[in-house]
Amino acid sequence: MTTFDPGALRRFDIERVEHEWRPRDCALYAVSCGMGHDPLDESQLRFADETRSDHVALPSMALVLAYPGFWLARSGTTADPARLMHVEQQIEWHAPIATSGRVTSTTRVTGIYDKGAGGHAFIRSERVLHDASGAALATLAQTHVLRQGGGFGGEPPPKPVTRNVPDAAPAVEVHVDTRPEQALLYRLNGDLFALHSSPQRAHDAGFERPLLHGMCTAGIAMQVLLRTLAKGEPRRFRRVSLRFSAPVFPGNRLLVEAWDDGSFRVRVPQRDVVAIDQGVLELAA
Repeated sequence: MTTFDPGALRRFDIERVEHEWRPRDCALYAVSCGMGHDPLDESQLRFADETRSDHVALPSMALVLAYPGFWLARSGTTADPARLMHVEQQIEWHAPIATSGRVTSTTRVTGIYDKGAGGHAFIRSERVLHDASGAALATLAQTHVLRQGGGFGGEPPPKPVTRNVPDAAPAVEVHVDTRPEQALLYRLNGDLFALHSSPQRAHDAGFERPLLHGMCTAGIAMQVLLRTLAKGEPRRFRRVSLRFSAPVFPGNRLLVEAWDDGSFRVRVPQRDVVAIDQGVLELAA
């Protein structure tokens, strides 16, 4: 087992990434997150067809713009990729995502926490997207758990803030059928981690087959929230936070549940698990 060195992680140079995208990239991202599943639904086609005059980008496309790859899995971090789990994701939008443009991302580690010997390490990082003028477009924060990475004498992680869904029935219940090749499609956005495409890598990590990207599951949830709670208006997205609580396999049917206060979760009914929990979406009026 690789010994985790938090000092090496703090010193690790995370590359600055420049990215130019076009309407076709927006359409690919939208389709990879389930838009266009109903080819007669105009509310989906305006995201999935880049030739339309009303074509717009999904807000969650911020997840793949100027993406530096799974940098935590690189050797210089000393974090064993087989023991890493992406457990939390937040996005704050400072401006709407256009259908074309150029962005630069900078990523930094903002915290490394220790659950003690035999416990886990928690790694918090932040990626900021800046547009061509230098203005901030979006801020994305991630938390990863390194299983059995604790015991290095660091500070314990902050106590998590728990927000349970309301007791009332959800205002939104939408089923989304993921495709068997969904992960292979989503990786074309630039998220190339082999756990999502290689049967051998998935087996080595303890799974029977490749997983769907958690970011894809999040993107599916957000496109449903956009079409329902946000009434199809991408400019209303301000902040989202969520926790990944169980894996999704390509081909699983998802159930996105949301409430009028912005709470949401994603269930996999056939496996009786919650894949995304503690979801909160903040919308502008």
